[in-house]
Amino acid sequence: MISTSKPLRIVIKIGSSSLTSRHGEISRRKIEKLANEIVYLKDLGHEVVLVSSGAVAAGYRRLGCLERPKTLPEKQAAASIGQGLLMESYSELFLSNGYVAAQILITKSDFLEEDRYRNVRNTINVLLERGIVPIVNENDTVTIDRLNFGDNDTLSAKVAGLIDADYLVILSDIDGLFNEDPTKSTNAKLLEYVTEITPEIESAAVGSGSLLGTGGMRSKIEAVKIAMASGITTFLGNAARKNIVIDGVLGKAKGTYFKSKKPSAYTNHKEKWIAFNS
Repeated sequence: MISTSKPLRIVIKIGSSSLTSRHGEISRRKIEKLANEIVYLKDLGHEVVLVSSGAVAAGYRRLGCLERPKTLPEKQAAASIGQGLLMESYSELFLSNGYVAAQILITKSDFLEEDRYRNVRNTINVLLERGIVPIVNENDTVTIDRLNFGDNDTLSAKVAGLIDADYLVILSDIDGLFNEDPTKSTNAKLLEYVTEITPEIESAAVGSGSLLGTGGMRSKIEAVKIAMASGITTFLGNAARKNIVIDGVLGKAKGTYFKSKKPSAYTNHKEKWIAFNS
């Protein structure tokens, strides 16, 4: 649990399966739930960056596909449709509550080159200082396999480190990290507090099981490792639970909290860039 007596800089990541219906369409109810929780945090004076998946899942039916595309061109075409649908929903919901939303589409190349890395940081900082909600996603429309993040879990951790976030909230369709696969064992136990990613922790990481998402538990653990190395507290929880973001930041939600006992080894952005991106 972290103190909320001062304004916090919070990065929230939400996966595709937590934003869309089982048929692959955008769920207005799910997006509205998330937006309302972010508005609550904004009204308290906190800065929030949203890393949102869902572009491909939201757009593939509008493309005329009956199931999620498997070829890269179809995925990119679906993303070009779905990203607009996502931003339209977010913009409308935030504006109705007095906040402006901004879209930032990132590729891995933006983090590999130091000047572009610095430019992304500067842009997000200006938006946050002006009270705007940056909404980040990988630019799936133009990225290629060898130059993509692969999942927004990793992207969210790198964004959190980039802007010196206090807190990273990763939302999915699971309650947190278990000591074994909860879909296969009734004895699976939720790990509520983790201070170190051990080989046992990594072996406990299992896939998501969602057809709409791209990042399973292993990708989340990799993201947590980046965040912990940057000194950022991370919470992993189920997006469907009531007030999950708010309660997660307060340290009272059901889920897994990751906080390293060791201080970050990186004292500036140059060191972080070299460690995680160069």
